[in-house]
Amino acid sequence: MMFSKTPEQLNSMSSSSDRREMTLMAVRWAQKYYEKAAAHSSHNSTHFFLENHEVDVTEFHEDRSRIVAELMKNLNLLGTLAWNKVGTILGIDWNQYPVNKLALKHTATLIEDVGNLYHQTLEVFAQYEYPYRLSVSLGRETIKLRRKYSQAEPLMLVLLQLQFHYMGRMLLEWMSMKERTVFFLYFKTLEDYLYSPLGEVNDLAAKHLSNSPALIAVQQLLSSFTTIAHQVYHKVHDLNVGYRSISGDLKNHILQYSSTRDIELFQIYLCWCALENSLRPIQQELFPVCVILYPRLHISWKLTQDMLNALSEELEKRLLPQNFEIFSPYLQVLTEIFSDQVVQTV
Repeated sequence: MMFSKTPEQLNSMSSSSDRREMTLMAVRWAQKYYEKAAAHSSHNSTHFFLENHEVDVTEFHEDRSRIVAELMKNLNLLGTLAWNKVGTILGIDWNQYPVNKLALKHTATLIEDVGNLYHQTLEVFAQYEYPYRLSVSLGRETIKLRRKYSQAEPLMLVLLQLQFHYMGRMLLEWMSMKERTVFFLYFKTLEDYLYSPLGEVNDLAAKHLSNSPALIAVQQLLSSFTTIAHQVYHKVHDLNVGYRSISGDLKNHILQYSSTRDIELFQIYLCWCALENSLRPIQQELFPVCVILYPRLHISWKLTQDMLNALSEELEKRLLPQNFEIFSPYLQVLTEIFSDQVVQTV
């Protein structure tokens, strides 16, 4: 059962006993969720593609139309191949998986939705628009797509994100290295929209008065959340020398990118909680998604715990005291629900 408090209740959490009550209730909820989800855990490998080069998106004029036409023609095939890859990562045989467990009658729509998003992305790519223009042309549509599946259940959001990720990787594999370095920028722009609830944060921020303590705290955090993420990453790296996930060790540039993005993601969820004055974003999305994905990607819970401790230290150091206080209850809950008390209890 979801646990959240009204704005009035959260605003009145002035005593440590009030906060402890909220945390204990969140931990009990997390234990039940984790125990149920862990029973279905499987360990599979995956890899992430990352190219980080300065590129000119107007290169290879002669080939652009041919490349796009070829990719457009194969979108349906790649959608099917990506869906099979998603099943492998999650340990699901789609031919045997009970339809009523996931409402899989909707998965054909999910595959089609992701295919349509890539179709529109390829059109932008064909018109030599710069990747940042996707924020204007497709950003809002991508946010709506994320909401469509996140409001169903956490696993549907995971399916959407993985389908987009692997379909994008397969598109990249059909290209030459020169073409990849350009299209990768389009791919990552939209993937970030699907992974991050920034749309929710922006919409909620617009509803707050300019002198809202939560809004002021969020503005300070978002102004430096990438710098904070890099600092936290290096702290976690120093604490886990030799650690390896299926993407490699922590100094691997691929794992560094994905780890830094995850640290940013946790901060964005803190902003969402603060603006909504509720634990709902953590309980409805963040924790369930982590429980589904992290074991499959061989990301240890100790790494998550170290990250949260380092994040709390970094936020306390960088934020004004009154702004840190806004995030403190949610940081405490995150620390508790990702502790050994919960995620090591099966």
